[in-house]
Amino acid sequence: MHLKNDTYPLVSVAMCTYNGDVYLKDQLETIVKQTYPNLEIVLVDDCSTDNTVQVIQEMQANDSRIHFFQNEKNIGYNKNFEKVFSLCRGDFIAIADQDDIWEVNKIEYIMKAWPEGSLFIYSLSGNFSNNDFADRKPAPDVVYTNIDDVHKLVFNSPVHGHACMFKKELLPMCVPFPDTIYYDWWMSMHAAATGYIGCIPKTLTWHRAHNSNSSRQIMSVKNKMQRDEELRKQSISFIESFCNRNLLKEQQKTSLLKYASLLKELDGKTFSGAMFSYVFNNRKLIFHYKKKKLFVTLSYLKHAYWMGYSGLL
Repeated sequence: MHLKNDTYPLVSVAMCTYNGDVYLKDQLETIVKQTYPNLEIVLVDDCSTDNTVQVIQEMQANDSRIHFFQNEKNIGYNKNFEKVFSLCRGDFIAIADQDDIWEVNKIEYIMKAWPEGSLFIYSLSGNFSNNDFADRKPAPDVVYTNIDDVHKLVFNSPVHGHACMFKKELLPMCVPFPDTIYYDWWMSMHAAATGYIGCIPKTLTWHRAHNSNSSRQIMSVKNKMQRDEELRKQSISFIESFCNRNLLKEQQKTSLLKYASLLKELDGKTFSGAMFSYVFNNRKLIFHYKKKKLFVTLSYLKHAYWMGYSGLL
């Protein structure tokens, strides 16, 4: 996107908060310092019981771009994001977690690099633990490209809400968000099914890992067999729910529903030749993130073999 010096579209930074007082100020400081000149920061708190509200109000007193709303009752993660998006006035919305760190040029960089015709973009995010920002790790060294096929989101999505921006015109087709499906996956599927997701292959967000993250609960299950079973159930539910939207091309819909049906037959112990064949035949979509190296076909075969048991990457 070419930005003229006197024409900067309003960008809304959307953040949901809940009991995030420990790291919230650090994140907000990297947002208010953004180099992009036309910004509003919209926060909705979902009934925090710590000092989150106080932290926000103290920063709001010194920055008129901050607009703060409090829920009267707890409405949950997805509904809170649905609400904060509806309160944004900008045509472009940047999603922010309450405990990350942004590069101060994040919004400016994305707006200048916005891929033509895309309603939804993802940039890259690295990781760090607690307060150890000096020991941060960059985004994985894999292939990052534009996404125009939903298979790439179903099997190994590079899209994480905290590193995404979208045009507000995408929202009407996505809301209401289902209660049991991650809102960022849901939005990215709509964007890929009706157009394409643009890629900004630069690390602009640093995701903080700590014990209080609102992380995805299934991944915290220690028993691998049990965790994989829960992931299979989740994948089946996500796929079937989205296929019911009737946004996909018939070939894509048939393929994803076949994958869901194969998942239902797996127990993690018995090898499925049908799943192996499905994975290998769709290897270029499923392993879209892999760099082309010598003996890459052997790598595909190895992964397809193990997916013959679990159905999962």
